[in-house]
Amino acid sequence: MKKSVFGFIAALFTLLLSAPVHSQTILDTGMPSKLVQIGVRAGFNTSNLSTNFDEAYSEIAWNHSQWKPGFSAGAVVDLNIRNFLAIESGINFRSRNNSFHYLFNDNNALAAIDGKWGAYYFEIPLLLSLRLGVAELGQLHIDAGPYWATGFGGKCHYTYFREDFGTVASEKVNGDYFGSKGIANRSDWGFKFGFGILVMQHYYIGAHYNAGCSNVLKNDGEGVKKPVGHNKLWSFTLGYNF
Repeated sequence: MKKSVFGFIAALFTLLLSAPVHSQTILDTGMPSKLVQIGVRAGFNTSNLSTNFDEAYSEIAWNHSQWKPGFSAGAVVDLNIRNFLAIESGINFRSRNNSFHYLFNDNNALAAIDGKWGAYYFEIPLLLSLRLGVAELGQLHIDAGPYWATGFGGKCHYTYFREDFGTVASEKVNGDYFGSKGIANRSDWGFKFGFGILVMQHYYIGAHYNAGCSNVLKNDGEGVKKPVGHNKLWSFTLGYNF
């Protein structure tokens, strides 16, 4: 399977490089056939939350978070400036998930938390897209720019374990991820960058990384330092441009 994928990509770029120079070039400066192009995207993602809990909470002896899968669906709008340059925006619906595990000292007793959270986001990117290749045949898209996102419908579930006099007690806790009783703010922003391949001006495959810059965690007032958490996400999508 891997050999066939790499073979297809190699064949595509061989065709791009061998295109007649007088009519089509890798950096095609010609005017696009469509000023505005709309497409749809769908795929999966894997997300995580990077935190400063080691610094914010002195009682934490060990913490670990894991990337968890989710899904993405949305629409894109391309404003084609030239065949080699476009501004891309749109709206994406994403599910983001993450699991977490902590060991800490609770009044001289060993305690642990094992849990996960899941939330849904609407995301709007604004990307500058450099496009290398022949528009009518195939192009490599190199994308970079900011994104803005807002979350809704999040849940946080964890189990609290505490060892006391040789016995272990546990308690399950279920709560909201957002809202007045949640741990996270709905607003998020950061930078998105990645690449994609568009074939025959219609068929798309891409991979992108979202690096969150906004602190999405609320200040609970209990830490030595303010708790900080940044979203991070890899997305892999297939799509079709109309």
